[in-house]
Amino acid sequence: MEKIRMLISRDDFYHQRGYWVVAKTLSEAGIEVILGGIQTPSEMVQTAIHEDVDIIGCRIMDASPPILIKILFEEMKKNDIEHIPVVVGGIVSEKDEISIKEMGVKGIFRPYDSLQKLKEGIKAIGMEVLRKAKAS
Repeated sequence: MEKIRMLISRDDFYHQRGYWVVAKTLSEAGIEVILGGIQTPSEMVQTAIHEDVDIIGCRIMDASPPILIKILFEEMKKNDIEHIPVVVGGIVSEKDEISIKEMGVKGIFRPYDSLQKLKEGIKAIGMEVLRKAKAS
């Protein structure tokens, strides 16, 4: 069975523990994790293309999710990778959640969500990507 490949990037130098916990959890769950580190939306897109990922994960703690995600989706569209699902982790208000889901974000994971919920959510999104790829 093919492995799900996921890019995980973050928006700042601080609050790193969750980033590393998520990466380890997903890796232990059989997902190939590509650590992007601190990246702009443009850098995330270039890494996603270079690494041929199935999912883009963006950890947001300091940025404004609607602004960051809007720029990310614009960059993805410019580079013809808007088919790659995007998930967001971190601090996201209810208002911002509505906004970024309307933009196309497939999942939002908060610091208080269980690691089991994270694994199940990412695997479900990744398996859908792999099914679609196999069908085409």
